[in-house]
Amino acid sequence: MRILGLCISLWFGSVLAACSPLPDSQAPSQNTAADHKPPRQVLIVYSGNTLGELKPCGCAKEEDQGGIERRMGYLNSVVPKESNLLLVDLGDNFKESTRQGRIKARYLMAAMSEMGYDAVTLGDRDLLYGNEFLKKQDSIPWLASNMELEGMNPPRTRIKTFDDGLRVAVLAVADPNLFYVSDHGGLTMQDPAEAVKHLLPEIERTEHPDLVLLLSHMEREKALKLLDLDGVDVVINGHIENESDQIDMQPVVRGHKIFMQAAPLGQKMGELRVLIDGGNKKIFQQRMVRLDSKIPDDKKMTALHDAYDQEIEALFFETLKAKRTKDRTQVYATESTCKTCHAAAHETWEGTRHAHAYATLKAVNKSFDPECLQCHTTGFEKPGGFISEIDTPELKNVQCEMCHGPRLDHSQAPQGGFAPEARQACSQCHVRKHSPNFNYKTYWPKIQH
Repeated sequence: MRILGLCISLWFGSVLAACSPLPDSQAPSQNTAADHKPPRQVLIVYSGNTLGELKPCGCAKEEDQGGIERRMGYLNSVVPKESNLLLVDLGDNFKESTRQGRIKARYLMAAMSEMGYDAVTLGDRDLLYGNEFLKKQDSIPWLASNMELEGMNPPRTRIKTFDDGLRVAVLAVADPNLFYVSDHGGLTMQDPAEAVKHLLPEIERTEHPDLVLLLSHMEREKALKLLDLDGVDVVINGHIENESDQIDMQPVVRGHKIFMQAAPLGQKMGELRVLIDGGNKKIFQQRMVRLDSKIPDDKKMTALHDAYDQEIEALFFETLKAKRTKDRTQVYATESTCKTCHAAAHETWEGTRHAHAYATLKAVNKSFDPECLQCHTTGFEKPGGFISEIDTPELKNVQCEMCHGPRLDHSQAPQGGFAPEARQACSQCHVRKHSPNFNYKTYWPKIQH
């Protein structure tokens, strides 16, 4: 057995945790059936915390990761090579209760259905559009070990048996506090640890799993405690408050068990390879795979995203009709007026990327996307602000008043005192996924005026 364990370790290369063999007094007999089982392995691939990111916006090279096209491209390269593969998601796939957010959610669910997930955890954000929306996603393998949803009946456990006989039991629990704070209706939840303690004995008795995987949706420190539960081998956690959250993705090894967390915004896929020898000794190898431009886009997912773009464009023109009938009292002076008194500042502005922000949207066919327009135009979705390049061409780009606020009144009766507001305005658009290296002290000299 010791020789076999050494060979397995050398074969794996970079081993994070190898479970030590039992002492001789506890070791199974050399004549048991377990000793004659060949080594087997499973690759657990995990995602989570997507928050509706169907495709990275491309504003910053450092954050140009993720998206359904690359996720499927990655899976296309991995699935054919792995005979034992388990694909799971940790939840928080949705972001906000807007029409565009709901459309994104629908397309993301269609994408994940095509990807062939084995289990998907229900996060608190996943109830954003209600139980009825989730019920319609009947091709998604929802898993909920400690919750009951009115009108839904997701299984409490999932067992996957591979062709070589390897059996993996999967459970998924979530922190009730996350759900009750959000006031989700029709929901009953049990303490996560108690739910697992209740389910595991029956699973062990009837299914005899070789590996028990627990998916959790909660804060990291709470999830780490689940690693102490008897019978649990692997815990993978997911939960994100907002898109700028930093997530610790370093694995934690405790004894013969391992804990990991999913990456933010679906930017990386996690891989955990588990090798189990004939004596049920487990060896873990974990890594995170960046879904960057090196990953080829999947054509089917590209077509799906194109369909999403078409629907968002239709939504844009639908809302445009309503905006044209609303009160359009002018409150913005526009950059052409500002330059009459601030010629030097205007000249500096013209040389910055702010002055050409709208053109970058046109170049990638995103000039109809509300989520992009709010940071590439002046006053979009605000009274008197940008509507469209036909209706309000004078408000294209990131103009003076994006930082200094609507100043038509100032242009008519000049007075100072509003410059300090500009610094606070930067944080509205220069968030982590758009400007991961943003620092006011280093960025300000580029546009100083």
